[in-house]
Amino acid sequence: EITLILAVPYPARLKYLWPVIASFSAVTRVVIVRAQRSNPEYMRSTVLQPPVYEPLIERGMSQGERTRPVKVDVCMKEEVISRNLLARLGLIHKRNDNRNIDRTARIFLDCGDDYTTPPPAREVVVDRCGNQSDVAPSAIVAIGPERGWTDAEATVFVNECGFKSAMLGSSTLRVDTAVMSGLAVVSAALDECKSE
Repeated sequence: EITLILAVPYPARLKYLWPVIASFSAVTRVVIVRAQRSNPEYMRSTVLQPPVYEPLIERGMSQGERTRPVKVDVCMKEEVISRNLLARLGLIHKRNDNRNIDRTARIFLDCGDDYTTPPPAREVVVDRCGNQSDVAPSAIVAIGPERGWTDAEATVFVNECGFKSAMLGSSTLRVDTAVMSGLAVVSAALDECKSE
């Protein structure tokens, strides 16, 4: 299973992306968040309303030959991305629960900077989920807005919430390209983990 955390993109791109996201059978949940660099105008878009996105998701589900619905959470009232928000959404593993094996790869997609280069997303998934277990592997993938995540948001995801920085290559991608390629890479890596 894959949960996609997506900073609200340009509305026309999101309208295009709803069926694409739903066509990936591994995607079970989409969480739309407000990033610091998200355009405030986008948060009032009708594409964030169930009457608009539900038919688009259904179209993508039929293309992907799936019957399990995609759960959507739209979190536009939150001021900033925080550990509390991610915990409330159930996206953080409870570290003190030794009975619960966590095979969830938490991926913060990032191009890196002049000093650091994150590992490839596939590698992060396989490292986290590859060991044999009775628990099915899963992933949570965070993709930022057109102008990227801020350093403060990166700190929340990576330092406070246990996400691992990962990349899809050295190119800076448009949001729609990052969503499609990110879901494809992570989906294939999860399939690889299941077959081990």
